[in-house]
Amino acid sequence: MPPPEIERFRLPVALLLILVAAFVFWPRGAADPAVADQTPAPSVIVGEPGGEVVVESATPAPTLIPTATPAPVPTPTVAPPPPADAFTAEVLACRTINGSRCNGQIEQLPPNARSFTALVRFTDAIAGDAMNAILAGPGGTLAGTPYPLQGSGDGYFWAEFVVASLPAGDYVLTATRNGVEVAATGIQVAGS
Repeated sequence: MPPPEIERFRLPVALLLILVAAFVFWPRGAADPAVADQTPAPSVIVGEPGGEVVVESATPAPTLIPTATPAPVPTPTVAPPPPADAFTAEVLACRTINGSRCNGQIEQLPPNARSFTALVRFTDAIAGDAMNAILAGPGGTLAGTPYPLQGSGDGYFWAEFVVASLPAGDYVLTATRNGVEVAATGIQVAGS
């Protein structure tokens, strides 16, 4: 190129080189003095040859945890006692029954008696209560089949006992509710 043409490009090229140099060599991050004063901390420390590499991480500043105020302890309260069980029952030895009615209550079975019906009348029962009748005496113990009640309230239960082969003597007829005696009566079986 002829010298007058070079003179024409020298000034713009010189300005361009100054801008590139300023851009490359201008210090970065100097706007924040706290960042500019920090010295970089090593993140990896290399030990002796054959040793292991230890990576250090910055230990975070402890975070203050607010102290919780303990919840007030409630004052204990005494629960009221459960309502009294109002269940009542009676057991009768009957020749026959008609519903909850005893036809011919028996205190002593004659020698020729073959069977009798135990009638258990009750009040304030709870659904699921298992009712039963048991005859015990010199001839051993005879038990009816427990019957779980389908409903609550008042009602009756009956069981039939075959006594033709029982030896003579005093027997106790017992009504049970869930296996616990709730009523009893005496009955005598006469000898032949």
